[in-house]
Amino acid sequence: MGNARTRLCAILLAAAAAILSSCGGSADIESDPLHPMARSREDNALGTFGDPVREMRGVYVATVYNLDFPSSAGLDADKLRSELDDIVGDVAALGCNAIFFQVRGACDAMYDSAIFPVSEYLTGKTGAALPDGFDPLSYITEAAHKNGIAVHAWVNPLRVTRGSVSNPKTDTTALAETSPARLHPEYTVEYAGELYFDPGLPEVRALIADGVREIVDGYDVDGIIFDDYFYPYPVDGYEFDDSASYAKYGSGDIGDWRRSNVDEMIRQVWETVKSCSPDCEFGVAPFGIWQNDDGKNGGSATRGLESYSALFCDTLAWIRGGYVDYVAPQIYWSFSKESAPFGVLADWWDSATRGTRVKLYISHAAYKYGTDEWSFAHAVGELTEQIGYSRLLFSYRGSIMYGIDELRRNVDGAGEELARCYGGDVCYFSSSDGNYVYYK
Repeated sequence: MGNARTRLCAILLAAAAAILSSCGGSADIESDPLHPMARSREDNALGTFGDPVREMRGVYVATVYNLDFPSSAGLDADKLRSELDDIVGDVAALGCNAIFFQVRGACDAMYDSAIFPVSEYLTGKTGAALPDGFDPLSYITEAAHKNGIAVHAWVNPLRVTRGSVSNPKTDTTALAETSPARLHPEYTVEYAGELYFDPGLPEVRALIADGVREIVDGYDVDGIIFDDYFYPYPVDGYEFDDSASYAKYGSGDIGDWRRSNVDEMIRQVWETVKSCSPDCEFGVAPFGIWQNDDGKNGGSATRGLESYSALFCDTLAWIRGGYVDYVAPQIYWSFSKESAPFGVLADWWDSATRGTRVKLYISHAAYKYGTDEWSFAHAVGELTEQIGYSRLLFSYRGSIMYGIDELRRNVDGAGEELARCYGGDVCYFSSSDGNYVYYK
């Protein structure tokens, strides 16, 4: 059924493209979506995203805490295989064409690694072998490709343990004997009950690049994606103590130095990916706010945590430097969120990537369906609004949903809504009257 639905989606969307192309957009510009003679937002969207091949329609599949896969630790190979088959089938039924599969949530591996120990979320114990030799990344990549679905390996590069202030996990001797954090505790920094790798150390940046090389060399993945965790999210009363690495390698403002460390890590990983497989993409899904506008920094008209100053993550530097193929900002708020409206941030990221070769994918908060924050979703259709609006952005090349669980359970109709946007009905926002137009 997955293949049939995908073919149906292609037929429907191709038909929509034919209808929409008659409404405007010259052929020469349509063939070059980054043409300097910018079309209107609506012309760009209508000319580009009637084609299902060109629109990324992705879903994040989380493995940390057994959120999406596996359903519990310690399953045998047959059960793991069955669960991955179900995920691939459900992704196809939603009309999606890409899976962003979390292969490293915390200094571990959902694949056969010579560098990182097998994830305890897979085996149920630290340092255990792959169950019956079953390799989840290898299997899901093969199964997805058979269904015309791309796979991007999702890596959390710097987080070593998942703990908390009340339940700290900072003892490196409790880690698997082969863990690079146990072998090199000097690579780590304790922070608010967790361990992080210190990106101020060249050895750490090399380790992260080597881990990515192992994936790209060993697996037929279509891309590598880092998520929003770089330096840790701030916790009141705690400081990230990288004074030793700063004393050895740093100078000037420590914030600028930290950002330069992350910049160098991103550049090094980019070069590693391209040296292994030029066709493999490298992207990052940063926190949705780069900086809040202070009148001179060029930030967004928002009021919230800034990835630039809080996580020392300067996404604009990577875009301008060309060290990413795509960015997928996590704009996990609704249009009505006063401090960080979806539309304001989508427009800002569109502007940030305009005129570059960097693709803009937008990460959407499907997981907020059924919550108080998005309790109106079943009536208003937040995903429909967001996808429809995004399709009009000049730099937009697709969307990625987090998380798959709410879509699979169809919370507040989220799964049906997404399938409608990607399948039988094609939705575009009409900037002239503020309504949505559906093409059968």
